[in-house]
Amino acid sequence: MFETSSSPQRSKLIRDMTTCYAACSCNRVPHCADWGTNGLLCYGTRNAIAVYEPRSHIGRVTHTLHRHRDRVSTVHWIKPRTAGAPESELLSGSVDGTVIIWSEDDIAFRCTSVLSAESPVAFADSLQLSDVDVPSTTLARLLVCAGSINGDIRLWLRENTEDAKQIQSLTFGGRLPMHCRLTYLPSGKCPLLAVALEDASVLLYIAESELEPSFVRVQRLVGHEDWVLCMDFTRDGDGNLFLATGSKDSMIRLWRINETVEESSDELKQESNTFAVNDKQYDITLESVLSGHESWVYGVHWQPVKTDNCQTMKLLSSSMDKTMIIWEPAEIMNGMWTEAVRVGEVGGNSLGFYGCKFGPDGLHILAHGYQGSFHIWKYSREMNKWLPRSTPGGHFSEAVDLCWEPKGRFLITASTDQTTRIHAPWKDDDLGELWHEIARPQVHGYDMACLAMLAPHIYVSGADEKVVRIFTATSTFKNHLRSLANVEDFKSMKAYSAAVPSLGLTNKATYCGEDDGEKNSTTENVYEPPTEEELMQNTLWPETNKLYGHGYEIFCMAARHDGKLLATACKSTTQEHAAILLWATDTWLQVQKLIYHQLTVTQMEFSPDDKYLLSVSRDRRWSLFKATDGDYELIAASSKKDSPHSRIIWCCAWTQDSNYFATGSRDGKIAIWSTSTVQENIIPRMILDMQNQSVTALCFAPSICIAQGSHLLAVGYEKGRIEIQKVNTELDNTWSKLFEYDTSQAHHLTVKRLMFRPVNHSYNDLQLASCSSDYSVKIHNIELPLLES
Repeated sequence: MFETSSSPQRSKLIRDMTTCYAACSCNRVPHCADWGTNGLLCYGTRNAIAVYEPRSHIGRVTHTLHRHRDRVSTVHWIKPRTAGAPESELLSGSVDGTVIIWSEDDIAFRCTSVLSAESPVAFADSLQLSDVDVPSTTLARLLVCAGSINGDIRLWLRENTEDAKQIQSLTFGGRLPMHCRLTYLPSGKCPLLAVALEDASVLLYIAESELEPSFVRVQRLVGHEDWVLCMDFTRDGDGNLFLATGSKDSMIRLWRINETVEESSDELKQESNTFAVNDKQYDITLESVLSGHESWVYGVHWQPVKTDNCQTMKLLSSSMDKTMIIWEPAEIMNGMWTEAVRVGEVGGNSLGFYGCKFGPDGLHILAHGYQGSFHIWKYSREMNKWLPRSTPGGHFSEAVDLCWEPKGRFLITASTDQTTRIHAPWKDDDLGELWHEIARPQVHGYDMACLAMLAPHIYVSGADEKVVRIFTATSTFKNHLRSLANVEDFKSMKAYSAAVPSLGLTNKATYCGEDDGEKNSTTENVYEPPTEEELMQNTLWPETNKLYGHGYEIFCMAARHDGKLLATACKSTTQEHAAILLWATDTWLQVQKLIYHQLTVTQMEFSPDDKYLLSVSRDRRWSLFKATDGDYELIAASSKKDSPHSRIIWCCAWTQDSNYFATGSRDGKIAIWSTSTVQENIIPRMILDMQNQSVTALCFAPSICIAQGSHLLAVGYEKGRIEIQKVNTELDNTWSKLFEYDTSQAHHLTVKRLMFRPVNHSYNDLQLASCSSDYSVKIHNIELPLLES
């Protein structure tokens, strides 16, 4: 990717941000991503908007903006009236029936206007109007239009204040609008609105004045044989306006709109449509029909770069056939357009592209697809070809579990998108650690539910099936990790890579005579992060074992810290199936069956010294097992009568000294228990009342930074917030909130898991990883001086 010219304010923001990494995918809808002249990429991710800053090697999400109550359906930068000026505002629409204008304020974006469409918003667009005798410090006049599933398009006008008022509503006689775009007529004074309808036509509306815009229909364009799904406007060097329309019929049509100077007597002149505005006549001519895609065309975008003050006429298109095409006018044949570049044909488990964008420099092209992934190609002048580049990305369904590698070298996550993913940092001298996805060891056929690390090169996963699966790292992964961290103690099997056979679920190891990965890692001078194509096809880990024994789908698991014992549990409505199974990892044989709970065990945790195994359940009880002569025996358990929890217990956590453990419940209470007294008296040491906020994740921090008797507790809630609590268990049993991450900084849906990074890493501050039902995985920096204050 390319190095953006960051402003001093934006650079300061990156240094001060507490969230150092956010992995989040793009919503699987068209028109949900935009690449601005300011160099930033904005896109919808579940109910929020992510702002991504590309860099030379590894970019990062600098903001996540949450205000919508449901899935974001459309996002784009608001283009300034001055061509080429950087954008400072963006527009988002949501299924919750609102359209929001976000404005940059110092070093952040804030919501300045919320517009109600009263039904789910499918698409939206904006047009910045001319300012008349208005100070430059106020907001620019803005025209906003949005279409909803009820079949109308509403228009709002924002004057030079934050309030926007609805000025018009357009209906189409029962026909559903599919998309709309706003621009100016070639004269530059009259706003033009293009609306694509479900009858495959495009309607043009004109407002004769931009001071008080009121749109009237002036023309109808026909020619497509199916729905028009995307449109985009541009101007050529002569001031003519061009409209590109892409359709489900796999065709792209180019329409030229120009002001009529005089009548032409050319008998071969193409059929044109005309309309008049303010005593000026305009012609609409079908310039060309582009045929190259084999499936629905979901995105078209004109190249924004100007050369010698002349607009370069290049059109980018994307389709569900997994390709993007750059179209250019032929130099010899006037009016003919040819295919100049074709990229794509992405392999692996993927579908086609939902949208496409040129980068602001014209040398990058981007597409986003059904599985939320981005695909970016960069033009190399040295090689005279387009090369794939690293992209932002993340899970495209709920992220349900995560686990750190024992030394904190990487983080592995699991999701109901049926994948596990590995995230690791690349150390940059100027920016510190730049996190990115480096592997997808498992692409499964069932939704993932849980995972656990047994060793730096071995992990175990469970999914919505009765089988527990074990995976071992490949030599390719080890060589890739060598560029990021010390791997002297990292073992890997001899397999070079892995592949999934057709109609199979088991990753099979593949071998080769010479370790090509070793050669590549030693000869490569500059680290290159893997591209989306490489992640999908070349980073699987082979499956080495399967464990059978559960009667229903695997729900949770935990590994002892020495990696020699694995505990697993499955979904259950009976005591028989709610049993916890213990497996010896050297033989992969079941060594014990722990029976106590009546319903599904929701989480298990071994104590840091591995003497205890703690479990919590849907039956509102917890149980504590102690290691005795190699076996674990039940030594304490809560009952429904005496338990402080009146609802499901979702989570549990251990302090680093193994003297205390915590349980969190849907009833909003966190109970702290002491292992020294719980065997005689089942009474909590202290209870933290979170005011009926459902607690879904807990984790105690390493004790390196807290005074004796105090512990640092991270709390995740059902609403997505994360709090850092300081708990004193020795002296006065007090607790206090140090700080809180809101739904933009943390998550906006249920926090599924929290885990602090092991302290034996090279980073100075404490780092907390979190995953959520909002699809995202985040890593938060917590400064140690802040905790000591």
